[in-house]
Amino acid sequence: MKRILVPLDGSHLAEAILPVVEEWAKEEGAEVILLRAVLAHHLPFADPTEAEVRVVKEGETYLKEVAERLELRGLKRVRWVLWYDEPATAIAEAAKRDAVDLIAMATHGRSGLSRLLLGSVAEAVERTARVPVLLLRGQSAWKPWAHGKILVPLDGSEPSENVLPVVERLAGPRDLSIVLLEVVEPLPSAVHAELPGQVEEMFAARREDAGRYLAKVAEPLKDKGMRVEWAVRGGKASETIVAVAVEQQADLIAMTTHGRSGCGRLFFGSVAEEVLRSSSVPVLLFRAV
Repeated sequence: MKRILVPLDGSHLAEAILPVVEEWAKEEGAEVILLRAVLAHHLPFADPTEAEVRVVKEGETYLKEVAERLELRGLKRVRWVLWYDEPATAIAEAAKRDAVDLIAMATHGRSGLSRLLLGSVAEAVERTARVPVLLLRGQSAWKPWAHGKILVPLDGSEPSENVLPVVERLAGPRDLSIVLLEVVEPLPSAVHAELPGQVEEMFAARREDAGRYLAKVAEPLKDKGMRVEWAVRGGKASETIVAVAVEQQADLIAMTTHGRSGCGRLFFGSVAEEVLRSSSVPVLLFRAV
């Protein structure tokens, strides 16, 4: 990991991602690029030029202060960039221009970034990002790899496994444990009505299939010297993922955004929203191309 892009909006909530970035950057020897996107159309200035000058100056002052703080805390490679544009466009363009390896941000900032999880900014970033996106709730606290575990939800599809190389790069050098998880969601009520005597048998068969699948995925990781566990659970995808993260004391949840079934909705649908809303640890999303 050579470069980490950190979008900020001037709020303390958005800065909640900085301790995580700081730790990862030190471990990887990565450069941290602080980004702030500004626009002046909301300011009550009669002169558009005066408004633009003001927001640019304030943005530069803010980014310089954050960069100095990080440098005082031991980061050797920090720089900042100010973009006069909408947040989604600025993030995408900066990520592309600087060929970053990771975009890291809090999900509860203000202004444009406050829509990061639910609105157009999130959709635009996910559509254009070709690198992992690390998300953290602004009010969450994170202790660097306190328990040495990464939880990886999978859904039985190859696209959902695309996050595994990213997980390997994180886990290998740090000797972290990888916990593979597949959630088998309850069968629809229509199935219960049509096949009342077969539902339990069908559910058990799905769990067995999931176990065989996870064992198969775990083997090549173990062959590379990784410490790997796996678990199959029944229930609602989002609730189960968060519950297992707590149970396993995971330091990170890592998943792709384009799987199938429950995990196929992880970024734009209710599963992602609920996981990120409830998770007390960072969530690393990787777009399955």
